[in-house]
Amino acid sequence: MIPNLASAEYPKTDLDYMGLPIFCKEMHQEGNVGTARAQMWEKRLAGNGGIHHYCAGLFTYNLAWQTSDKTERKSRLKGALAEMIYPLHHGISPNFVLLPKMYYDIGKVHEALEDYKSAIEMYQKSIERSPKTWMSYAALSDIYLKLNKTSDAITILEQGLEKKPDSKPLLKRLSKLKKPSKSQ
Repeated sequence: MIPNLASAEYPKTDLDYMGLPIFCKEMHQEGNVGTARAQMWEKRLAGNGGIHHYCAGLFTYNLAWQTSDKTERKSRLKGALAEMIYPLHHGISPNFVLLPKMYYDIGKVHEALEDYKSAIEMYQKSIERSPKTWMSYAALSDIYLKLNKTSDAITILEQGLEKKPDSKPLLKRLSKLKKPSKSQ
């Protein structure tokens, strides 16, 4: 059987929806369409068509990590990426409340595909939209460390702490990077 390369999967069961934001299930699961909860989410996310593609992308990203086959994983990651970026090109508002999280998630997919330049760009966009959210700073510092750019990793953590001084994940990462090594 030839695998269908770079296609996304759509969640169907309660188990499928467990690792996704609640609005994915309440808006898109069979039987939920048109319910009061679905309408509430549609109102909150109004004017941002294609959000079901983002949900499918998140689901496919999760599926990618359930296989040890590198070719299958890469194919699923590419499918996830295609779905996640779909809303960005199909009428999503530049002020959409979920945009920082979407950029972060797209960055994670790029990072998993080892496209670090694109991942960095997405994390930076996430930070621009939501400068007090620690996750993108942490992810960006992790990439800089992978690229042996320790000073850049420290700088981005310090920038994150300027915006969110009580962030334990950022403080922990920075402390680890600034700790003198035992070989010195």
